[in-house]
Amino acid sequence: MAHTRYLMWFDDNPKIPTRTKIEEAIAAYQRRFKTRPNVVLVSEGENGLLSSNTETLEHHGVLVRGVSFVRRNNFWVGLEKDHGPKPAPTASVQ
Repeated sequence: MAHTRYLMWFDDNPKIPTRTKIEEAIAAYQRRFKTRPNVVLVSEGENGLLSSNTETLEHHGVLVRGVSFVRRNNFWVGLEKDHGPKPAPTASVQ
């Protein structure tokens, strides 16, 4: 089982919009690992970025996913191997 390597990014500056913080975290990941990440894990409902009925959104080609185990103002940036479009389930007709 492959593990995802995350870069942990922290920014609690209230003057910086959450989207900018995510962009800075993505840039830091690219500088460190020389590749573009495909996922950023954030706290559920991070500063209104994610609505209560939406758990994920896409930001410049990177999936932003709200999870319960990431604390506010923390951003986990990574490259998930299994990230990408999932095939639609097929139903068998009898």
